[in-house]
Amino acid sequence: MKKTIIFDLDGTLVDIEPIFLRLFNILAPEFHLAPITPEEIPLLKKFHLKTLAWKRLGWRIIFLPRLLQRGREEYHTLASSVGLFSGIKELLTTLHEHGFRIGIVSSSREDTIRTIVSSHALPIDFLSSGKLFNKAQSLKEALEREHLSLSDTLYIGDEVRDVEACQKIGLDIITVTWGLNSKEALQKTGAQTVDTREELLTHLLQ
Repeated sequence: MKKTIIFDLDGTLVDIEPIFLRLFNILAPEFHLAPITPEEIPLLKKFHLKTLAWKRLGWRIIFLPRLLQRGREEYHTLASSVGLFSGIKELLTTLHEHGFRIGIVSSSREDTIRTIVSSHALPIDFLSSGKLFNKAQSLKEALEREHLSLSDTLYIGDEVRDVEACQKIGLDIITVTWGLNSKEALQKTGAQTVDTREELLTHLLQ
């Protein structure tokens, strides 16, 4: 049994999909982009984030840094009202009661993470914000800062890039299928997947 469990935030704890869709479509005219329609979502969930960026932006990829900055700004304005997936607070509370140390490593802004954690009174022991496309480094820095060993730590994420980051540094991961990437995309990485919060808790407590 692992001693520390680190969670991704968006798509793992937070139901980010409707927020992402809303914010992208609000910002789309500003960057001369076509809006995303609900019908596109199943297809987009199959792609790695980098592939998705190229497919959606094309030559406008040059706008990506500014688009990400604007997206983070808009997301922060919503942070206090952002909803968790059902059962997440109960899951975290149960893990905390069983003696696990719980952290969050996310690409969202630190103040956004803190606002969400505070709004839902989540039992989080530490949190860290990192770059969107260098999650391996973000995880490595969090492990070093919190004096955590790879053998005693597990990461929970919802994207292919989460799997790639963990594989790069040798960190064990369980992926959840209710987030941004599809179960099919996650399984192609070879990562273990779980479909429900109950199934995840069972794995973590066994």
